[in-house]
Amino acid sequence: MPAIFTQENKDELYRGMIDAGWEQLVERGVRSLRVEQVARAVGIAKGTFYSFFPSKGDFVYAMLMENRQRAVDELEAERVRAGGRAGRDEVRAWMRRMWRAERNIFRIATADEYAYLVRSFPGDRSFEPATDTRLVRWLIDDAADVRQGADAHRVMNLQVALALVLLNRGYMQADALEATVDALIESTLDELFG
Repeated sequence: MPAIFTQENKDELYRGMIDAGWEQLVERGVRSLRVEQVARAVGIAKGTFYSFFPSKGDFVYAMLMENRQRAVDELEAERVRAGGRAGRDEVRAWMRRMWRAERNIFRIATADEYAYLVRSFPGDRSFEPATDTRLVRWLIDDAADVRQGADAHRVMNLQVALALVLLNRGYMQADALEATVDALIESTLDELFG
């Protein structure tokens, strides 16, 4: 990376590339994501892009992990707004925002495209549909009024079901897709809160 970039410049470029990548994914789809276009969007050369991300797979993985971190941060913000412990209503609001977000990869990709993305990740990395154990543990351990015996595996399976419904939306009844998403969210909430 050229010495002319300060850490602030690097951070700004990194954020800009992530945003440009999401813009491409949202507007054009998974297979249209091009490193050259991301680099051009932030005003750098393709070679400079690769000094930030060794491969396109590393880049996409970074995009998904940034989104996951944003979800964690938003859940924490719900907890703070609720005065320390998020209850059913706060968790519902958070889940609806996350599952309806424009930058939700499961809303953008099809099942085949998602598999293509996962295959592009570096060998030791994975991004399983919505099975962030840390988030589920937080919900069970720290949310207000979680029912005794709430099962983390059921919660994770329901979240995976949500991801699979969205990835396979072409097989779903389009007019009932959002109601189906809401029903799976409510089922998750029932498992957590009773």
